[in-house]
Amino acid sequence: MGRMIQKMANDEAKSFKLWRGTKALAAAALALSLFTSAAFTNPAAASGSLQQTTNAASLYASGTTHSATSYEEITDIVFNVMSNNYGEHVTIRYRGDTAGIDKKLQQVFKDVGAKDDYMRFVLKKMTWNWTSTAFEATIDFRMTYWETPEQSEAVREEVQKAVADKSIASKRNREQLLAMYEWVMGRLRYDRTLANHSAYAGLFGTEGTVCQGYALLLHRMLEETGYESRLVYGKAKGDLHIWNMVKLNGTWHHLDATLDDPAYGRSKLAYFMKPESVMLKDHTWDLAAYPRTEATTKSSK
Repeated sequence: MGRMIQKMANDEAKSFKLWRGTKALAAAALALSLFTSAAFTNPAAASGSLQQTTNAASLYASGTTHSATSYEEITDIVFNVMSNNYGEHVTIRYRGDTAGIDKKLQQVFKDVGAKDDYMRFVLKKMTWNWTSTAFEATIDFRMTYWETPEQSEAVREEVQKAVADKSIASKRNREQLLAMYEWVMGRLRYDRTLANHSAYAGLFGTEGTVCQGYALLLHRMLEETGYESRLVYGKAKGDLHIWNMVKLNGTWHHLDATLDDPAYGRSKLAYFMKPESVMLKDHTWDLAAYPRTEATTKSSK
């Protein structure tokens, strides 16, 4: 077990390693591989207009070039291209002060991930490079993903079938959450090769998936049934790890289906609907980046 955990830590540390680019006139790159989707639709789809949807899909198609005058615009453009069937390439011509562009592009990466938890963790790798003068830059973004849009849609369809079953649909609140939690643990098995990081691999592959896949699948189920959910990135017992948070009756709770999976060798339900005070015994994460639980908030007053 110890060797497996260390191997998991080493492997996932490589996946999350951040390379900080150096600014040369021709290039600077930053790459971040993540552990975690859905078939993300383009933003115009909600309008109900086929023409608007078609236009937006064309506008944010992979390989397109856009203009921007702020880093906020850059963030929105990159996110929209990614949301359009997992776009893999976009070029942005930026007009504005380029001082500190390396750090500002790192923040763009973080801001893109903050827009959608599922998008953040279905992303496998993002790299970018640029050429710049004092007040102009051409920035080239490249993205790869753990799933294809078709695979993400297959996950969504499987989730929809699961939550429609009376074993889940007939329940409410905590009982319904427990039913989904146990469904995830029953369907998935931990990938000891540490090679598979998606919900799709866990549902339809032969080797299982790591914690990323467990958390993504549960996140999709929680969203499908109307619960507010977050994916938490941190550490468990010193190893890089991802788990879930869910909001029930105004209060946030932590859930870690990976470590509660009996096949993983942990006590069942030890991490189901727990407050920070329990999770912090063997989990660590950026507390400021995620909702606080009621028990901890009250104790801190």
